[in-house]
Amino acid sequence: MVDVDFTEYIDVIKDWPEPGKAVCDISRILEHPHIFHEAVVTLAKPLLEVRPNKVIGIEQRGLALGSAIAYYLGCGIVPARSIAYLPEDYERPIEYLPSTMFADKRLAIVSESIDSGDRVAIVDDWLIQGTSVLAAIKIVEKLGAKVVGVACVINNMSETRRKLLGRPEVHSLIENYQTDIVNL
Repeated sequence: MVDVDFTEYIDVIKDWPEPGKAVCDISRILEHPHIFHEAVVTLAKPLLEVRPNKVIGIEQRGLALGSAIAYYLGCGIVPARSIAYLPEDYERPIEYLPSTMFADKRLAIVSESIDSGDRVAIVDDWLIQGTSVLAAIKIVEKLGAKVVGVACVINNMSETRRKLLGRPEVHSLIENYQTDIVNL
């Protein structure tokens, strides 16, 4: 593996989702084949030890990254996706994650995609409060499976918030990313 400064591939988008707020966009990591490969390998290798058989990718960039990590690990991918993309007559059973920063305020997981006894890793792009990951953990546990690891590009969770996630180890490319315009 090559030593990569992943912070060089992070863009901060000011005044989104509302004025005075900002988000970190990891899209440039996904756009560059070599950097994307290094990100996938760096995040997937620690997960090999905990042997997941499913990966939940939290929409959108977490789903893109999670798909590649699932492929690397030989796992299935389970999207945590916006309900805006599910038709009203969708027939598979779904579980809803609580409100998030997404425009439609809801994410959903197809519950029959997680079997009792599954070992699940969760992938997201940027953890601040860990709300989506915590909600996914609760759904996984409700379905009789176990979360064995969490991977993200940027981990800005406080130790207090991290403790709320419980046991799964959080693996990240960047810890405590600081910029003067990101309101955490």
